[in-house]
Amino acid sequence: MAMKRSAPKSCIPCRDRKRKCDRATPSCSLCYRLGRVCGYPPISPSRSRASSETSNLHQVNLHQNGDPFSNTDDPSNRDIHHVITDRLSKAVGNISEIRAVSKIYFSTIHHWLPVISESLFYERLCMIFLRPRADHSLLCMGMALINLTPPAPDDFAQKELFESLYTLVKTSVAILEAADLNSIEVVQARLLVTLFEVGHGLSTAGYISMAALARAAATLGINETINASSSPKCEEGLRVWWGIVMLDRFITIERGSGLCATEGLGSPQHLPRDSNVWDQKIIDSLDPLPMSTPSSVRVGPFARQAQISHVTNLLINHLRAATTLGLDSEESDQLARTLLSFSMLFPEETPQPWPRYCGAIGMCYSSLMMLHKSRLPSPLSTEFLELTFNRMSSVSCKFNARIDQVDVRAISPFPPHSLHLVALVQDELWRETWDPKRKEDREEFIRMLRFFGRRWGNAGKYMATLEKQINDIPA
Repeated sequence: MAMKRSAPKSCIPCRDRKRKCDRATPSCSLCYRLGRVCGYPPISPSRSRASSETSNLHQVNLHQNGDPFSNTDDPSNRDIHHVITDRLSKAVGNISEIRAVSKIYFSTIHHWLPVISESLFYERLCMIFLRPRADHSLLCMGMALINLTPPAPDDFAQKELFESLYTLVKTSVAILEAADLNSIEVVQARLLVTLFEVGHGLSTAGYISMAALARAAATLGINETINASSSPKCEEGLRVWWGIVMLDRFITIERGSGLCATEGLGSPQHLPRDSNVWDQKIIDSLDPLPMSTPSSVRVGPFARQAQISHVTNLLINHLRAATTLGLDSEESDQLARTLLSFSMLFPEETPQPWPRYCGAIGMCYSSLMMLHKSRLPSPLSTEFLELTFNRMSSVSCKFNARIDQVDVRAISPFPPHSLHLVALVQDELWRETWDPKRKEDREEFIRMLRFFGRRWGNAGKYMATLEKQINDIPA
């Protein structure tokens, strides 16, 4: 390999791995020998743009085999790539700062929503300013956005950052949409934006974004390839579509009515594989587990959440049918049994189900509480309700006992909905019976809800509603 002049600094892969780099261009000797992507940090984003044609870096085409989920390679989109990457540079910073943002994301949100390949992300990151791609830059901004926590009421600087970054990412999505630019990374970014809106109580924005997100994925055909093959690329599409379906069904349950945005667009027939296997790009030769896999079979956290999502969809259809045909009590009982059987699995699968099982737990109990709200009182429905209370009380007590050990940044925004509902019901029962156990349970749920309010704005809004009811009576 003919080497030209040396780069001023070690390449990013060698620096990250603390290996000696000879700084040769277009690729250092070690990267060349290992067959990996070699890239050098730019002196500044402006210089990297100006030297895009004469850069001495190893320009590797990451999509040389063709990406079935992208239309971003059109040369006419070149200006858009620079515009969005400029926005990323100004909002987040240089490549080291972007790497710090992504590190937080993969150690928190990725635990319970593993829809982005960590290895592929970092392969592309080293070229982000040298070969700007609007979709990858948008995804980085989406990560920075979802990492934000609600600002304190008197922290005006953080509030301005919170609102300005949200506006910047939303307008960037609109720019790409107007340019007819779409890819799986754009869809992943849209998913993070929608999750941000749902998690911080921007319910109208989240509901609208959910519909656009589902259509953006369908435009790429992600929903049509989810059951096609077991390649790493198709597995990524499957996981992205599962993430969309889960969030969509949670939004529908939280709203209490309406159709899912993914209705009629296809439902996965297989569970996602183990996250560690997929993230290391190791897809085993065995077929993935089917959707019908019994709850007694041990599966990963994301696959368990997929199973809960499937039952949630059955509940949504059940409640919708009840508006015209009346509620089928036998079907309601079966749904309650299924959800309760899943609820028994979470503590058994891991002593500390937070945060990996946090999303599944939240969706499971939201479904149980919404099922309770739809039913007329009966001995069996009351029995199921008390079982739900007992399970949720057990979870909240265990959670609160080790609340200082929980990484608040890594928890899902799904549990606050069910915590709010069960605390309201327990408060009503306490007022009716003056049973001190009802009040004790209510306080445990409130403590847990307050903790979630440190991470997600929706918990704060639910807490305000709950406090209003509680303050209506003597404490």
